[in-house]
Amino acid sequence: MSNPQSETPPNSGRISLIEHILIVAATAVITAAVLQAPPLQSANDRSRWATVWSLVERKTFQIDEIDAVGRWSTIDKVRYRTSETEPWHFYSSKPPLLSTIVAGLYAIERNTLGYGLFNDTALVTRLLLLIVNVLPFYLTLRSLRCCLLLIGSSMEVRMFVLAVAGFGSILNPYLTTLNNHTPAVACAMFSITAAARILRTRRASAQTSTPTPPAEGQPRAFDFAALGFFTALTCCFELPAAQMGVIAFLLVAVVNRRWTLTGFLPAAAIPLIAFFVTNWMATGGVKPFYATYGSETYMYEHNGIPSYWTNPRDLDANNESPVVYLFHCVLGHHGLLSLTPVLLLSLTGWGSGLRFADVTGRRALIACGALMTLVTLGFYLMRTQNYNYGGNSVGLRWMLWLSPFWWIAMVPTLEKITRHRTQCVAIILLTASIISVSWSLNRPWRPSWLYEQMESAGWIRYRTPVEPFNPKRASVLSSVPLNANTAMTWVSNDGHRLKLMVLESLNTSETKTVKVQADLDGDRLIVLFDHEGLTSGQTIEECVRTDSSEDLDRLRKIQKILRGLPESRYFNAAGSTWIPSKSDRTRAWKVDRGAARVVVEDRVFGNCWHRCDVLFCDQLPFGVLQWKTAVTSDATGETLSTQTWIAENH
Repeated sequence: MSNPQSETPPNSGRISLIEHILIVAATAVITAAVLQAPPLQSANDRSRWATVWSLVERKTFQIDEIDAVGRWSTIDKVRYRTSETEPWHFYSSKPPLLSTIVAGLYAIERNTLGYGLFNDTALVTRLLLLIVNVLPFYLTLRSLRCCLLLIGSSMEVRMFVLAVAGFGSILNPYLTTLNNHTPAVACAMFSITAAARILRTRRASAQTSTPTPPAEGQPRAFDFAALGFFTALTCCFELPAAQMGVIAFLLVAVVNRRWTLTGFLPAAAIPLIAFFVTNWMATGGVKPFYATYGSETYMYEHNGIPSYWTNPRDLDANNESPVVYLFHCVLGHHGLLSLTPVLLLSLTGWGSGLRFADVTGRRALIACGALMTLVTLGFYLMRTQNYNYGGNSVGLRWMLWLSPFWWIAMVPTLEKITRHRTQCVAIILLTASIISVSWSLNRPWRPSWLYEQMESAGWIRYRTPVEPFNPKRASVLSSVPLNANTAMTWVSNDGHRLKLMVLESLNTSETKTVKVQADLDGDRLIVLFDHEGLTSGQTIEECVRTDSSEDLDRLRKIQKILRGLPESRYFNAAGSTWIPSKSDRTRAWKVDRGAARVVVEDRVFGNCWHRCDVLFCDQLPFGVLQWKTAVTSDATGETLSTQTWIAENH
């Protein structure tokens, strides 16, 4: 690749055919990905879509109604009320500015085309993403090409960097979902281009008595206004980008104070005012909800159910050391260099780019990008309370807004590549990055391919371990009460009823036997429970019996229901969760999930898997809220039958 360090770019800013093809092709790929992307991909984007729906359909930032719908529910929410006399409401934990902008676009679509976000979720979300993600992405690539021209990059260099930004950036997967990172990247790129135009003119003016017009024209107050507006908007979308706002202000203040006062500052005030006004409308104050992490807005108990952030799990409960965390941020499963190795060219560009004369302001841009990268990474390394790499997602998403600076930093390295061998290395790095990014293109809220490979190899383990049942459980019942007249009733989905009622406890010096009346669809049977045997994990056959030999067939029927399977098997623990009470909306049951299965040969279907899933609940008298049995053909995988028993009036 040629070295145009001393060249003056052509005066025409007309885009070449090959550059145009690259930009259009990259936009087409993202467009196709957006049109196939599933809606409501994660708690993160559901949080924002819930606000969009609530603003347009209910004229409020409160998301209680939509969050109650299963597929819309999100953990990225806070509980808040303006005063102690007001009821609690749920709000998105995300700053409301972006959701408000998208809500405005949705309102236009709703009133023109008529499609609703709830009933036509996929259609509406994809249509809005084309506007808020794909269109800015296209303009970002155009702006990047303009910036590269301003800093004197050759055609070959521009083509390579455009290919990186268009196809090999970890930003690309996030273009298929609603998030704050993609608009932040676009705004950062627009800001860099405006800064490049200002810097180039300043350098040119310093060398001549008359200002020399740069490639894209003489900068005016408009350039200062553009820099102020887009830099401030970047800050609104990404909190760490505040450092970029400070640097931009210092730049324009040195170059031209009058245009700083008349252009930069008024333009910067527009998004900042919008940010604080929308935040005040949502929260009643200027402090965003995400700044209250760790307070009662995040950690609460609502209707008996504690918030997710009261006891986070898996990656959100990570407690790695700063050294290990740094490794995975750079070279590990979320690594900037491991997932997009083409950024190695940016790393070398930081070193070589700072040694050249700053003819076009390039060195200033590269230096700022390097500094802000280190500051941002250091900022998150200090946030030891949430070492979660940005959650269950691909790449370090909270550093994506720096992508345009990384693209610019590649230029010095690419200009020094003249040998065929080194050119091949650059192409290999680009190809590897494109393949890595493409693997996650429609799954931004799932771990990267590298994460999955490392987890499969046992090198990393972030899943919160599930403690096995102690003692073991071989029945859908985990206990039997000792108090007389204690009763519970379960109803199956096919109309059967099972009621167990304690008649009396027959305690001896050796055992605790509980006499229980079992009523199955009106057929009553007196059975004897070995209390200690049941609670210690014995099988139903071992701890449930009857004194009457005439009742053995009826007893076996009861035993099969309480066993959940044709044969006794111990249940494997699958973790805890909370189930809202049906009889009391202010209460919830904490349940421990268990599952077991056994294969049994059927004369008609051959080998069949019998599976039983149980929701054990120690708060209930007999220790079970619900259990479900399913029979599946081993040969075809077809579900042959299911039956679900649910506790009545609980």
